[in-house]
Amino acid sequence: MSTVALDTAAPQKTQPLPLAKRSATEAPARRYNPPALATTPHPEWITAMVETVKTEWEAACWPRLFKETAEGKRPPLRVWQRMLTECFFIVENFPKYMGLSLAKTTYGKRPGDSSARRWLLQNMAVEAKHSEWWLDWAAGTGIDPEQLFNHTPMPEVMELHTYLMELCAKGTLAEGVAASNWAVEGVTGVWTHGVEKHFREYAAEGARIDGVSMMWLKAHARYDDAHPHEALEIIKAATNPLSEEPARVTEAARKSLELLAKVWEACYAAEIPEAG
Repeated sequence: MSTVALDTAAPQKTQPLPLAKRSATEAPARRYNPPALATTPHPEWITAMVETVKTEWEAACWPRLFKETAEGKRPPLRVWQRMLTECFFIVENFPKYMGLSLAKTTYGKRPGDSSARRWLLQNMAVEAKHSEWWLDWAAGTGIDPEQLFNHTPMPEVMELHTYLMELCAKGTLAEGVAASNWAVEGVTGVWTHGVEKHFREYAAEGARIDGVSMMWLKAHARYDDAHPHEALEIIKAATNPLSEEPARVTEAARKSLELLAKVWEACYAAEIPEAG
């Protein structure tokens, strides 16, 4: 009977493939980084959009509450408390609006998309702290966090929220960014800059004014100035100027600003109805 000889020799170790050698003078491989959102000259349709929504922009920037505070007239603290209570819902949901816009981006398949994707992700990380800072601001005026958690927002707030959710989900990337990051964040950078100094005067009415309670106001008054300009770069890259898209983007921004102004005025009127 024939037998099969067994190989009893020690197994040979598999040698790894040699790594590519690099000379001492060879530059290291570059990591891919999407280009930053640099400011570029506005095309005609962007200039026209900004001009078209100028009235709505001003109304959203300077409703009675913000205008009177910036002028040092100090509206009753209860008006600010109403605004803080009602608008927590929008602040808490803001990263969700951006997440819906993020879902529309690609990684390098369309011009500007990689940059938009990175910008949205970075700003969503920043927004993660804003709800907490808002709660600190509200607490400084005497509002317990549980009041905000359990509050049912007024109809004007829900109208704005529903609009932003639906637009960011079903509209184009440019429409969603125009309504949320350009319109809402844009005016926020304006009014916070105007009221930050004078809001400190509410210490005379018992508000706690310190580094914790003022963090939301200070942060937005300082960094949001860049956001609307960066958002415009996303809008430019994502919009075909030779189509109907510019008109749709303009309307998205206009409607958002209009609804935001309605929120501010509803908060004021809820506390001082005779002024309406």
